[in-house]
Amino acid sequence: MKKILILSGLLVVAFLSYKGYAFYKAGFVPNVKVDGGSNPVLLVYPGQSLEGLKDTLKSRKLLQDTEAFDTWARYKGLKGKSKPGRYLLKDGQTNNSLVNMLKAGNQEPLNVTLYDISDSYVLAGKLGSYLMADSLSFLALFQNDTVLQKYGLEPRTLTSVFLPNTYEFYWTISPGAVLQRMKKEYDRFWTDERKAKAKALGLSPAEVVTLASIVEKETIKADEKPLVARLYLNRLEKGIKLESDPTVIYGINLDHPKRRITRVYFKDLKYPSPYNTYQHFGLPPGPIKIPAISSIEAVLNAPTHNYIFMVADPERPGYHSFAVNYRQHLVNANKYRRSLR
Repeated sequence: MKKILILSGLLVVAFLSYKGYAFYKAGFVPNVKVDGGSNPVLLVYPGQSLEGLKDTLKSRKLLQDTEAFDTWARYKGLKGKSKPGRYLLKDGQTNNSLVNMLKAGNQEPLNVTLYDISDSYVLAGKLGSYLMADSLSFLALFQNDTVLQKYGLEPRTLTSVFLPNTYEFYWTISPGAVLQRMKKEYDRFWTDERKAKAKALGLSPAEVVTLASIVEKETIKADEKPLVARLYLNRLEKGIKLESDPTVIYGINLDHPKRRITRVYFKDLKYPSPYNTYQHFGLPPGPIKIPAISSIEAVLNAPTHNYIFMVADPERPGYHSFAVNYRQHLVNANKYRRSLR
């Protein structure tokens, strides 16, 4: 009888030891497997169930033992409590570490680069491709007059506060929070010194951005941007229409986004659009793209000159020939036309 009791005790100890090790293994033995060719980023959407999460991890072969993860996740109460987010998994990570990360919502931020964006539609698509909120959600915000008015904006001036740069966001950030962040970045950029320079030009910060967008579309040469900026400032001061081809193209493409314009013809100059600076005096109602910081600085620090005309210079690709009067401009224009022929 004594031997039977001892044997039974040993069996119980062995059983408990096995269970204890299984429990330990479920939580603290490395289980995440991320090899060189795997994408270590896990996206968890709102309302995603534990079963759905487990299926995702299994289908992507990110776990060595899916059932061990399931066991530990249920033990830790993860069911229905995973926080939405973008999580970075690490090779050799334990289930305990993974579950704690998902419960706490310890996301990995991502970098969003905003550059060479023409309008709010393209901007919405760009942000929607990076973040959890889709492009339609961003576009709805960008067209919401009530929200934009809180920031002193309207749909046509919205892009003026999106300065080109690389920004760090969490994947779950809302469209409203993105706009709030960008307005803070914009206000930080517009220091008292920059505001004073804009005021000296007779422009608001938003108008400086609008003019900078035209400058950037007119020339790809960094050293020519200040000259082009001053040319348009001269025309504004003299009450002369800007007559910028890129503003015509922008106005047409707003109404006909699929139309590809490689050259502006005289019929295009008559296209009815508030952005058509051949038809209207002054600046258009908003930027025609998100300009680079260098283009904004080119406007703020434009050197003094008397040029009011320019045309592409056939002898210097990418540059322009400038003129102070229409007679000299015709000479330059004819030279350019002959080069086209």
